[in-house]
Amino acid sequence: MLNLLETAIARLSMVLGALVLLAMMLQVVIDVFTRTFLGAGFPATPDLVGKYYMVAVSVLPLALTELKRRHIEATVFTHNLRGVPLRVVQMLGFGIFTAVLAVMTWGSGQEAIRQMSRGAYIEAGTLKFITWPSYWILPISFALALVVLLIRIFETLTGRFGDHDDDPVGALEDMQEEI
Repeated sequence: MLNLLETAIARLSMVLGALVLLAMMLQVVIDVFTRTFLGAGFPATPDLVGKYYMVAVSVLPLALTELKRRHIEATVFTHNLRGVPLRVVQMLGFGIFTAVLAVMTWGSGQEAIRQMSRGAYIEAGTLKFITWPSYWILPISFALALVVLLIRIFETLTGRFGDHDDDPVGALEDMQEEI
C-alpha cells in the first residue's frame, strides 16, 4: 500500500513537473517568435513565468527528491551507526523536517486561501492577470512532501526504512563491502 502511494506521488510529481516545463518552454518560444516576427509578445509571459512556472519548477520536485533520497545528508556523523542509534537519528531528522513541512504547508495554505478570497491579480498592460491559483502550488507541493515524510517515519518505526534505499553512493559502498 505504501509503495503504491509512493509511486503515485512520484508519478504525479514527475508528470506535473514535466507539464510545467513543457508549458513554460512553449510559452517562451511563442513569446520570442511573436516578438520577433509580429512585433508584439505573448501577453503576460514574464508574469506567468514568474508567478506560476518558476514556483512550480522550484517546489514540485520536493516530494520526489525525498522519495529518491536526494536531499543533503550529513552521513559523516552517522556512517558508523547501526540499529537503534541510527533509527533515533533518522527519526530526529525526519521529525524536524516533518514539523517544518507542516508549518510551511499550513502557512502557505492560509496565504493561498487569503489570496483566493480576495481574487488576487496583477495588471499586465491592459489585462488583469489572475494570480491567486499560483498560491496553491506551495501548499500542494509541501503537502505531498509531508505525506512522503510521514511514510518515512512509519517505515523507520517499523524497521522497513533501509539505510541505502535509492542511494546510489550507499548502494555502491555496500557492493564494495561484499567484494
